[in-house]
Amino acid sequence: MNNNRPQLSRRRLIGGVAVAIFLLWCLEPTAWLFYELYHLSGIGPVYYGYSLFRAGGYFFGQSPLHVPVSFLAGLMIALPWWQALKSLIGRSS
Repeated sequence: MNNNRPQLSRRRLIGGVAVAIFLLWCLEPTAWLFYELYHLSGIGPVYYGYSLFRAGGYFFGQSPLHVPVSFLAGLMIALPWWQALKSLIGRSS
C-alpha cells in the first residue's frame, strides 16, 4: 500500500476556486481598479496595469475557450498534481 498519496487541502481548493472566479469575472473590474488608482495617484506605470488587465479581460472574454481555460487553471491549482508527479517519479527510481 502507498500511504503517501497526495491529499487535497482546503487551502489549495480555495485558491483554485479563487483563480477560476478571477479569470471568469474579475479581469475587467481589476482593470477599472487600476484605472481609478492611476487617477488617484498619478503614477504612470499603474496605467500599464490598467491597459494589461483591460486588454486581457477583453480578449480572454472573447475567446470561445474562456470558461474551460478558467476551470482548468483552477483545477491545476486546486489539485495536488505536483505531489502526484513526485510520488510517481519516486516510485520509478
